[in-house]
Amino acid sequence: MKFVVGLGNPGLEYKNTKHNVGFAVLQDLAKEKKIKIKEKRYSALIGRGKIAGVDVALVLPYTYMNRSGDTVGDIVREEIGPSDDLIVVCDDINMKLGRVRMKKKGSAGGHKGLESIISSLGRDDFARLRIGIATDVHKGDITRYVLTPFKRNQHKNVSHVLSLAREALECWLIKGMDTAMNKFNVKKAATS
Repeated sequence: MKFVVGLGNPGLEYKNTKHNVGFAVLQDLAKEKKIKIKEKRYSALIGRGKIAGVDVALVLPYTYMNRSGDTVGDIVREEIGPSDDLIVVCDDINMKLGRVRMKKKGSAGGHKGLESIISSLGRDDFARLRIGIATDVHKGDITRYVLTPFKRNQHKNVSHVLSLAREALECWLIKGMDTAMNKFNVKKAATS
């Protein structure tokens, strides 16, 4: 079984924020593939089903972003075999809105959710799909920026990148990380 973990914060006040694009991708994917995300386990909501014939678990940690490692650590210890059965989907403030980037491993890059997961696992060798959320030059408080919704004129790019992320995940499931990286790390952002 492949585990896809979407990072975000629970609660209506965070639902449409930039920091919750990981949740949004998994929720859209679940809806598209008719997978019900309702199992409560590991301080998360989990949906299990098949995508393109592959058994998957879509995981939304409800521990808040900076404690995502609690959920992922528990799942890895209990259910996940090889580390290539796990991918984490999260936002990336250092990448332009409309872009995605897949990596086999790497640092947290300042992302609190990834920092928590790396700390909990004691390693950084898990795949991640980063989704660009940068819309302009960031001045001041980054936390405030990531916890605000996208502007109305950015919705076309948001819709595009969520679709692109779903395609990238499906490619990863079917063809593996190398193929997915080669195909999706070069895709261009939609124009506004």
